[in-house]
Amino acid sequence: MILAKHPRYAIILNCEKGYAMKNGSRLIFFIILNIFVTSVTILTILWLWERAHPTPVFNSSATSPQDQNSTLPADSELNNDPAQTSESEIEFSDQGDQVSIYAIVGAGNLDMEYVEIRNEGQGAVDLTGWQIRDENNQTFTFPAFILNSQGAIKVLSKPGNPTVIELFWQAETPIWQSGETASLLNDAGETISTYSIP
Repeated sequence: MILAKHPRYAIILNCEKGYAMKNGSRLIFFIILNIFVTSVTILTILWLWERAHPTPVFNSSATSPQDQNSTLPADSELNNDPAQTSESEIEFSDQGDQVSIYAIVGAGNLDMEYVEIRNEGQGAVDLTGWQIRDENNQTFTFPAFILNSQGAIKVLSKPGNPTVIELFWQAETPIWQSGETASLLNDAGETISTYSIP
């Protein structure tokens, strides 16, 4: 404050105030520009993500006992744009024989053991209702889940929260033992794959 009373320093302070006002308006311009560029970038990334990862379309002709009492809108009510339909559909494979138990790792150790299921086929496979079963009839049933072509999923024995690459059996003790055979069954109960643990 003492410096401000001196005439030479008062001129410097007044010049700095003018400089700050000019920079303040430039700063606001750059903040608005930054917000605009960030918004455009995020929207572009989301658009590209949606094109690369389409939402699956399920066949509504297959009904379960729960679905018989509910009414579903007709396909024409769900999507009137044929171009959008062709881009967002996933091609499902009817042949589940391309899905197999690839490995069982860490048998006997609850914290480490898991079953890896792979889809070596050309189309996605709906694993909803499929089961993994051990020789003691301990069973893991897949929730609503689609395994993409060339994709894999791990089913860990221990308790945990499911992710897009890992499901959890929620077992309190190890499921697998060396020498045991695991089976993968489709939703009709047919054995699709077996794996003998070394």
